[in-house]
Amino acid sequence: MHKEQPSECLCLLAPARLAWLTEELPPLGPQDVLVRTSTTAISIGSELPVYRGDARTSDAFQYPQKMGYESIGAVVACGDAVRSVRPGDRVVSFYGQQTYAVVPQERLIVVPQGISDALAILSILTCDAAKGVRKLTLRPEEAVLITGAGAIGLLTLFILRAYGVSQVDVVEPMTERHPLACLLGARNVWRPQEVPAETSVYPAAFECSSRDQAFALLQQKVQPQGRLCVTADGNIEPLTLIPAFHEKELQIVGSSDGWDYHQHAAWYFHTLQQRPTDLERLFELRITRDELISTFQKLYDGMVHPVKILVSY
Repeated sequence: MHKEQPSECLCLLAPARLAWLTEELPPLGPQDVLVRTSTTAISIGSELPVYRGDARTSDAFQYPQKMGYESIGAVVACGDAVRSVRPGDRVVSFYGQQTYAVVPQERLIVVPQGISDALAILSILTCDAAKGVRKLTLRPEEAVLITGAGAIGLLTLFILRAYGVSQVDVVEPMTERHPLACLLGARNVWRPQEVPAETSVYPAAFECSSRDQAFALLQQKVQPQGRLCVTADGNIEPLTLIPAFHEKELQIVGSSDGWDYHQHAAWYFHTLQQRPTDLERLFELRITRDELISTFQKLYDGMVHPVKILVSY
């Protein structure tokens, strides 16, 4: 099967230079599953800096570098010891922009019927957002401030509201993103210059923009002994502590990746089945696989500014 149907992978060969490369898949082991990709996504906040070659990372770039990490596909074949999935199942996984992949069964999440690919693929990033929210152990009555209404900020908002936190305000400079934040349950949505001067009542806040000015604003607006969670990748610019951090004796935690993707997905899919949501609107641009390379160039050139991109294979 592998030799008859090799995988095509979208790889970054150098900054702003993408190409589809053919990869021979490894043999199917007893615990492995062959998946044929149907849908992927572009996480612009994390992937565009990588594409440009200026992402702040702890490791040097290695080329060629595979792009993406969010994937949905259909199970084609299973190893002899696989019991959690079967051929035909629709699954979420973490391998990114490629046509086929061999994946260990423990890294697959089965998608229930009735859940769209667009909502299902968000089980990954909603888990990442949920990890940060869980770290702050919020009470329902606590007010929360979020900076950044990109994908991570909006998903953090969704998780907070789903966890029962009702007073969530959002700061976002792009006014075209304000309506979506309101749809997802924000109490107030402001541009940075519109935040009321007297607003300093937040026990907790989330930095979701990777911007130092936004981080400074949070430190100013959080109460003494308040808690800050940095859920953004931090791959754009350094975040610095201002005098208010020390004067107020604030607490800060970082959060990256998810807490338990399978447990979260069970909760997330159940939540979607119980109540309608506007989460699918995060995908403000939908493209085909053949448009991936040109779309990255459009992002690079500033021609498009979607929150998130859904890719059909």
